[in-house]
Amino acid sequence: MKKILLSAFAMLLAVTANAQNFTVEKLQSPLGVQTEAFGAHKAPAKANLAANQRLVGYFNTDDCDNYLGATSITGNNKVAIVLTADDLVPYYGKKIVGVRFNLGQGETSTGVFVENVKINNGTITENTAIVTSDKSVTSAAGAKNTGEWHEVMFDNKVEINSSFEALLVGYCYKQKSNNYPIGVNSKVDGPFYVFANIPASNGGNGENWYQINSDGYGLSIQLIVEGDFAPNAVQPLDFGKFMVVKGKSKNIAVSLFNLGSKLSSIDYTIALDGKAGAEQHLDFGKDYGVGGTHTVEIPFAADSKIGTSTVTLTVTKVNGVENANATKTATGTLYTVEREFVKRSVVEEGTGTDCGYCPRGHVVMHNMHNLYGDQFIGIALHQRSTTDPMYNNSYYLGFKNFPQCMVNRSNGFWDPYDQMPAVLKASLNEIALAEVTVAGTFADEDTKVNATASVESLVAGDYDIAFMLTADGLTGKTTSWKQQNYFCKGHSGNPYRSKSSMPEDIQFLWDKGSSYYETYNDVLISSSYVSDKNKATLPTLVANGTVNSEYTLKMPTKTTLKKALKLDQVYVVALLLDKKTGAIVNAGRARVTGSTGIEDVTNGTEATVVARYTVNGVQVSAPVKGVNILKMSDGTTRKVLVK
Repeated sequence: MKKILLSAFAMLLAVTANAQNFTVEKLQSPLGVQTEAFGAHKAPAKANLAANQRLVGYFNTDDCDNYLGATSITGNNKVAIVLTADDLVPYYGKKIVGVRFNLGQGETSTGVFVENVKINNGTITENTAIVTSDKSVTSAAGAKNTGEWHEVMFDNKVEINSSFEALLVGYCYKQKSNNYPIGVNSKVDGPFYVFANIPASNGGNGENWYQINSDGYGLSIQLIVEGDFAPNAVQPLDFGKFMVVKGKSKNIAVSLFNLGSKLSSIDYTIALDGKAGAEQHLDFGKDYGVGGTHTVEIPFAADSKIGTSTVTLTVTKVNGVENANATKTATGTLYTVEREFVKRSVVEEGTGTDCGYCPRGHVVMHNMHNLYGDQFIGIALHQRSTTDPMYNNSYYLGFKNFPQCMVNRSNGFWDPYDQMPAVLKASLNEIALAEVTVAGTFADEDTKVNATASVESLVAGDYDIAFMLTADGLTGKTTSWKQQNYFCKGHSGNPYRSKSSMPEDIQFLWDKGSSYYETYNDVLISSSYVSDKNKATLPTLVANGTVNSEYTLKMPTKTTLKKALKLDQVYVVALLLDKKTGAIVNAGRARVTGSTGIEDVTNGTEATVVARYTVNGVQVSAPVKGVNILKMSDGTTRKVLVK
């Protein structure tokens, strides 16, 4: 099985062959031809299950909010998920009775299947059919980007047991060059497998299974299993790392996998390093009903000592009755600390002035600043075209399309508007094992910035640090500063048919015209990367200690960009990087100070000031926060920054 890359998000959904590999073909509208109801999805149908049946998949709810198509791999194809042995353990002794899947509007599936497979590094090396059905089902025609759930039951029931290394579960469908039949859920992720006939000339291996990286989407395919399920049975899932300040408690999100027919309360114990506390009770205030995975908040107290502890959660009772599930425990790691570090997440967005879909990216970056304050750090990488006055090529993250972004340089590429907010929100819940404090000062008549960073850490180890300069408020008067806009009224690439059908925060783009003068924020103007190599260094981190780093960044020299810079809106960013994975562990951001063109002052009025104005030319009688323009008694004019 050969891996193929499919960037499966709003604008990028067609796979096209190119030499010996597969790259993403950029479409001119979200989800290809599916533009009539983009973002307006049909309400999901509830699963038609018997009381003794459960759903097993990348998710076990009725969610399905997008539809994909590998439009360059046409033919009578198959699409599938893989359930690992770990996924199947809770269902040993239960029987496979059917497959449930979501199929796009007007599309037909000609059968479903379950195969026992062996997988090595993502490649299917062996597969054996377990059970199949050739029953044909068709989703009703309807609005674009909608579909229907279908349940196809098998004539034979097959028991799940430990001989299954992994199960390939899927359905047959017809892939055309312009259809999008494959239902997916943007809230989950999982391997995406397609069986198709791809010749060697197109980088394939004939008729075979190919793995596609769905970049954050999970296929809406679920195995239906049947058996004798105890009415009160819950398996808690491991809950990772978390931090609690000494002497306090914190509510931690824990997922409960319900195999029973009811879930309204649990009793549980919490053990620190093997020493269990008293049994506690948690009433949910409602019944979650049959099956499903549900996230609840459970309070965890700090340890009595500073440091790391292994935490074991044991669900002893469900609905007041002894927990009948075989696996009753889940684990996590508790960091007991004197104070909690602030977690900040970084979104690096590939964008450009000649990118007609990029205005949505500008909007959502602004939204994230408003929503998360200084916990959000945005870096806009204008790398689509060298004609962009903000073009910067000091480092590349591998963006294949625009707009596209990474969150903390981990877990692949995301659509900024549709996917990034959820990924960012999840990242901010991650534990911060180190905190980054950064500062920057202009030097050499504002041609350089001396950057310093302090990293306080709970752990020891080798990490990297990178420095960036970003700028807000950039704009210009020449056509090169104009932003292309495909969301304007009448544009052929606009996925929306009316202004009212657009999300409220981007409706203003409808009236902006096909290009407009934008004010650009978070723009990368300099970095410690030189020809893609990071030149900044960081000493080895010390557990419960602090290390420092310094680096001098060069300010832009290109005249067009220099004229647009407002020195009071230049920021220095420091990224703490995991040396092994390259992921951003934490970061810091601060305004650069000390410019020779702007003087820092505290609130107050100098005796020589005869008039004071805002940057917009409005005269004011007293200092206002921000840049003030002062007309002095000696006839000179000064700029000051009032804090």
